[in-house]
Amino acid sequence: MKNIKIYLWVLLTVTLWGTSFAITKIGITNLNPVHFLFLRVLFSSIIFGFSLMVIPKSKKIISLKDLYQLIILSFIGISGYFIVQYSALKYTTAVNASLLIAISPIFIALYMHFSKNELINKLQGYGILISFLGVCLIITNGKINGLFSNSSVIGDGLMIINAGMLAIFTIRAKYLLKKYDPFVLIAYMNISALITLIPIVFTNNFISKTSLLNVIGGIESKAYLAALYLAIFCTVIGYYGWYKGIKELGASRTSVFNYLNPLVATITSNLLLHEGMTTYTFLGSLLAISGLLINNKFKSDNSKKEILSSTNQKV
Repeated sequence: MKNIKIYLWVLLTVTLWGTSFAITKIGITNLNPVHFLFLRVLFSSIIFGFSLMVIPKSKKIISLKDLYQLIILSFIGISGYFIVQYSALKYTTAVNASLLIAISPIFIALYMHFSKNELINKLQGYGILISFLGVCLIITNGKINGLFSNSSVIGDGLMIINAGMLAIFTIRAKYLLKKYDPFVLIAYMNISALITLIPIVFTNNFISKTSLLNVIGGIESKAYLAALYLAIFCTVIGYYGWYKGIKELGASRTSVFNYLNPLVATITSNLLLHEGMTTYTFLGSLLAISGLLINNKFKSDNSKKEILSSTNQKV
């Protein structure tokens, strides 16, 4: 019975994360992506702040020597990460975004190979090639010659960069996630991201274009509701459920649920945004996910434990 509850927690988490792409597109319809991000991080930081108040002091202490690493990770995994992702969603579909972010494990495998930590074997190589072909189909929609005339190519390109950022975060966060309580660590990262976003959103610059103060009066209620939804369900509840799953079920079993993310994103996008999936996007998604499964299946047991122990889907 206990395991069933944990599985339901993880399933709920992945379902919530799958809805995030469509909800974000609704939130940024008439709002600059970085302004919307600030609202989400503000709401989640407030919730995390209250949560930290009831957590024992012994679990909340972060060593000064790890503080710099935490700030860097908060940029790679939250502020910078979501600026790229939300900017991408201005140009591409929620379906494409959910599929392209899923290739992050491929970047991890390539990093491990070139850093000599784990050489890619032949079967893994086939998996990476299959995923690459799937990504090409998704981006081009089967029209290689018209690649750069495709309106979503900018967004798709940014999502590939986003997948790379998630890979870097996963690798670099491994040390801190082993040393500190994951929920506390994510809470501090959100608060750190909020602080770093303040000078960006309240000044005129190439990212925010104008200060949030100049547009705050015109922000629609749906943007506030979308940001609040993402903060509560995708950030706070999402990470609680995810790390609860890793603790009780193990990283390998928990990470398998990530493959449901694009399916939920597709259903949600169709219902809320009326986005369809073309034949080429469908075929590309099959290839990309099949390649990921092959790559994961034929990793050595040691590498699985090391990488999957810190894997988390950032949405």
